Amino acid sequence: MTEKQLQNAILRAFGTLPVLRLWRANVGVARLGRRVVRFGIPGQGDLTGILPDGRRLEIEVKTVAGRQSPAQRRFQEMMERFHGVYILARSIEDVRRELAARGVRLG
Repeated sequence: MTEKQLQNAILRAFGTLPVLRLWRANVGVARLGRRVVRFGIPGQGDLTGILPDGRRLEIEVKTVAGRQSPAQRRFQEMMERFHGVYILARSIEDVRRELAARGVRLG
């Protein structure tokens, strides 16, 4: 399964649950004529959202062989320092398990 396919599977599995909000987060650069516009935060997760108790959720999706970049590790450290939930997911089950470990009831 590609990273994109796994992102879509995670969005389908969790994105419509009433107990949390989850959406795709993009990071990049776009050219608008001569103007360069940067968007997103370097290192942020592929998916972002809000848990029922108000905590921010970030999910970095990787294939089995995928590795976090230094910017992604720094973003994870920042999220955890401020009590956000950061999940490095290689499967839908990783997300389910990590949410349960943090006390999030999915239904």
